[in-house]
Amino acid sequence: MTLYTIVPEEIIFPHHHEKTANLIEMIYNGVHVMVEHDGGRTFRIDRIVSTDPEDYMNVHIQPGAVINVFEQMNH
Repeated sequence: MTLYTIVPEEIIFPHHHEKTANLIEMIYNGVHVMVEHDGGRTFRIDRIVSTDPEDYMNVHIQPGAVINVFEQMNH
């Protein structure tokens, strides 16, 4: 959904901010994603933030997928 408005997001979606407070923005395999730390070395992808439609087709980077960013850093 795309919503064009001058009204701040916090007013339109008041509970949305509470949910996203625990999310971390990062670039994973060249794709901008929002993740939640699962503990230890893993993160769970909450959403993809990209304008490239091909990023949404990548089966390894989908909401709910568990990723190990430390493993990516070592390669």
